[in-house]
Amino acid sequence: MTDPARPGPGLPEEPPERPGTEWGSVVLRLLAALLVLGGAYTAAALYFQDRQPAGMSVDGIQVGSMTRDQAEEHLQDELADRLVEPVRVSVRADGSPASDAEQLELVPQESGLSFDLDATLDGATGLSFDPRVLWAHVTGGGRALTLVGAVDEEALGAAVERAAQDYDAEPVEGEVSLTEEGVEVVAAEPGRTLEVRETAAAVGEAWPDRTDVEGSATLEDPLLTQEEVDRFTAEVVEPALAEPVSVTASRGSGDNETSATAEIAPRELVQLLGVEQDGPTLSLTVDDDAVLARIREDLGQLERGPRDVTVALDGDEVEVVPSRSGTALEEEGLVDAVRAALEATGDERTVEAELTEVPPAVPTSVSEGWVFREMATFESQFPTAAGNEARTANLRAGVEHVNGTVVMPGEQFSLARALGDISVDGGYVEAPIIQDGRLIMGVGGGLSQVSTVVFNASWFAGVQLDEHTPHSFHIARYPAGREATIAIPVIDNLWTNDTDNPVVVRSRIDGDRIVMTFLGERQYDVETIDGEWRDRTEGERVEDDSPECVPQNPAEGFTITNVRRLIQGGAEVYRDEFTTTYIPADEIVCTNPAAGR
Repeated sequence: MTDPARPGPGLPEEPPERPGTEWGSVVLRLLAALLVLGGAYTAAALYFQDRQPAGMSVDGIQVGSMTRDQAEEHLQDELADRLVEPVRVSVRADGSPASDAEQLELVPQESGLSFDLDATLDGATGLSFDPRVLWAHVTGGGRALTLVGAVDEEALGAAVERAAQDYDAEPVEGEVSLTEEGVEVVAAEPGRTLEVRETAAAVGEAWPDRTDVEGSATLEDPLLTQEEVDRFTAEVVEPALAEPVSVTASRGSGDNETSATAEIAPRELVQLLGVEQDGPTLSLTVDDDAVLARIREDLGQLERGPRDVTVALDGDEVEVVPSRSGTALEEEGLVDAVRAALEATGDERTVEAELTEVPPAVPTSVSEGWVFREMATFESQFPTAAGNEARTANLRAGVEHVNGTVVMPGEQFSLARALGDISVDGGYVEAPIIQDGRLIMGVGGGLSQVSTVVFNASWFAGVQLDEHTPHSFHIARYPAGREATIAIPVIDNLWTNDTDNPVVVRSRIDGDRIVMTFLGERQYDVETIDGEWRDRTEGERVEDDSPECVPQNPAEGFTITNVRRLIQGGAEVYRDEFTTTYIPADEIVCTNPAAGR
C-alpha cells in the first residue's frame, strides 16, 4: 500500500519549503478568499438593489423580494377594492342631538382619494453595502411600510359639495293659520348646512388610515321658531277661540227699549281673525270691517238711517213728511273692545256697544218756507180708437209710476227711474214703438207720450232742462220740436230742480188726456217761441207683406227751432234754443192678412 503522504515511485519528491514561505501562502489564500467573498458581497448588493427585503409588507400586503415595479403592480391590484369602498362620514350639526347624526359616503376613486405608491415604497430598495440591509434581504426582516395616501383637494372638495346637496336643508318656518277647520300649525324645523371645507379637510387628513370620519355641519334656526309657534298657539290663539265673544246693545228706554246681542262663536272667530308675522314674532290680527259686518248682522236691527224732511202727495194735496233722527252703531273703539275680549274669559268676553244719534241732513224746520203752488200744467190727448188698448195700458202704468214723484232742491229727475222696470212684470205690455223710422212692436210702446208730457211740463215750469231726445219723425199729436221719446237705457228725459223748493209731480189720466202738473215755487215766467217749419220733405208709400208689418201714416219731414225764454222781473235771464230736424215718415201699407194680429 502506498503511503499517500509520500510521493509515488518515479515521482520527484517535493522540495522542502523554505522558511517564511508557508505564511505567504496563507496570506495569498486569504486574499483570494477575500476577493471571492468581496465579489460575492458586491454581486449580492447589486442583486438586491431593486428588490424589497424579504418579509416586507405594505398595509398587510406582502411585497418582499419583489422588484419595485412588481411591488407597485401588486399593490395596485391588492388595493383596488379599497378605492371603491366608501369612506363613511358621520355628520351631526352643532347643537343637534346625537340621534340626528347622518352617514354620508364618499367613494375614494370618485372623490380625489388615491394612494401614492412611489412615496410608500420610497427607500425600500436601492444599492446598499450595509451588511444589515443585505442580511435583511437574505433572512427577511419583516419590515412594514406605511401606506401613503394621495388627495386631490379640488376633486375631494367637489365630492363633498355633491354630498352637501343631499344633506343640506333649508329651515322650515313655523306657521300658524286660522281656517274654517280651526287652527292649523306647521312645526318649525332648523335647517342644516354641511361645512364643506372642514369636512373635506377631515377626510383628507384621515385618508387612507381611517375610513370613518367625523364631518362638520351647522344648524340654521328658522326666523320663526317652534318656541314662538308654541307660545303663540297656547297663549294667544287658544284663549281667543276658547269661548264666544258677545256684543250687546240697546235702543230706547223703559217700555220702548229694544235690545239685541251678537254672539260670535269660535267657528266664526277663526274667519274674522288672522295671523301676522313680524320678524320672529307672531301676533293675532282682527279684520275690522268683517267684525263690524258680523256685529251688524244681529245689531243692525237697532240701526236706522236718518230721514230728511220731505213731502208726499196725498191725493191732490202735498203734505210735509217730518225729518227723523237715525241711530247708528258707534264703531269707534268697538273692534278694540272685541280684541280685548279675545284675551279675557267669562263675563269679560261680553262687549257693550253704543248707539249714537244721527241727525238728518235736512231738518223739518227747513220746510217752514216751502210752498206748493201750481208751477205748470200740460195736457196731451192720446188715441183711444180700437187697436190702441195696449198703448193706453202703457200710458196708464207710466202715469201712475210718475205720479207723486218728489224732486228735492238740487236733485235731478229721471223719467227712466220714475217709470221703473219696463217689462211685463213691471206692468207694461207690447205696443207700437218707433225703430229706424218704422213702427214695430215692443214692450212699453206709447211711453214716449208720457215723456213728451214730462218735457213740456218741465219746459213751462221753468226748471233746468238737462236731456231730451225728439222722435225721428214728427207725430201730429205732439207740439213740433217740443216733444221727447224714451228708450231705456239709451235715451232718458232729465231735468233738475234748480229752485229752493221741492217739486212734486202730479199726473193722472183724465178721459183721453194725460194731465201733468208740477207743484212747487216757480221762479221764472216762461215765454215760448215756436219757429216756422222749414226745409220740408216728403216720404214714400211702401207696401209690406210681412206678418210683422205695422201700418203707418205718412208724415212730412222738416226742421224747426224752438226757444224758451226765462224771464224774472221783466227781464230775460236765460234762454234755451233747440233745433229739431224730422225725417219724413213713409206711408206703410200692410198687405199681409196676418199683419197686426
